[in-house]
Amino acid sequence: MAKKKELTKDEKKVAAAVSKERLRRISQTRRHYLRTNARVLKYGAKSFARNTWLSIAAIAIMAVTLIVLSVTIIATHALGTTVSKIEQQIDMSIYIKQDTSSDQIDRVIGRMTQLKTVLEVKKSSPEEQNIAAIKRLIESAKITDPDYIQSLYEAPNKMSWVLNVKLVSLDDTSELENFVDNDESMAGLIDENRPPSYATSRRETIDHIAAMMRRVELIGLIAAGVFALIAILVVFNTIRMAIYNRKEEIYMMRLVGASRWFIVGPFVVEAAFYGIIAALLTGAAVYIGTFALRSSFVSTLDPTIEIMTNYWYLTFSALILSGIIIGVVSSLLATRKYLHQK
Repeated sequence: MAKKKELTKDEKKVAAAVSKERLRRISQTRRHYLRTNARVLKYGAKSFARNTWLSIAAIAIMAVTLIVLSVTIIATHALGTTVSKIEQQIDMSIYIKQDTSSDQIDRVIGRMTQLKTVLEVKKSSPEEQNIAAIKRLIESAKITDPDYIQSLYEAPNKMSWVLNVKLVSLDDTSELENFVDNDESMAGLIDENRPPSYATSRRETIDHIAAMMRRVELIGLIAAGVFALIAILVVFNTIRMAIYNRKEEIYMMRLVGASRWFIVGPFVVEAAFYGIIAALLTGAAVYIGTFALRSSFVSTLDPTIEIMTNYWYLTFSALILSGIIIGVVSSLLATRKYLHQK
């Protein structure tokens, strides 16, 4: 029996280099790539099913985070819609002297409509103002005596011209104020007894709602940030425990030359499952809750519900993406720290 020839040191180095190159080529093939990812998904799903209670805890805290974030966005949009509706109902009133001619009024309106911040200008003559005021008085005081009503219409008219100006934004009245104070077409026309109304009770309502909207948005974002941090910590610890339970298996995989993705991938997939399930639960809860509140806040929630209904796929996609990001970031932090320690 022939004795097996032993390889020299140089021949062993060449053989090792050939084997390493062959292994590299195999790992770069499409078939190997697909098989590796399929195994990563399979092991990730098994790990998710294996850690049932830890998975439930991670999903629950991620769902709370996404719910807080969703409620913040919905509340901000609903309040913003309310502010826009109120703004559309408000105009600025500019009072012009009664003896001003109609031609002068039309000239002022023509120049005023050229302002960038002005959407629309409507005029109301002293006669129209007088009739409207008498009708309001008759209605509020419930006057029925025809002679008294006739005397009201025959009384001297002391009303002014009124220009009702709608602005692009009620927060920007500076251009209109500058026009009223300095434009040559307005010289000597302002009724001194009734200065322009740049602030009304409705304006105060808008400012109040806008301030509340900013507070809701800030509080919601802070709460969402806090819960997101808690979710990351919970998922981080969940993945750390899963790594600890599989430390011997991971050690053997590293010894036989398993790639970093093959080791880390299953934990990333497991955390992504947490995010996907939490997002689906959040989406269902948010839609059910919003539609349940619709009857109580019809005018406020209807525009938001319309967007949620027409673009439901974008809503769920955003939730799923947010959940996956939280899960993946947590798992990468956990696996990176563990592998770095080893």
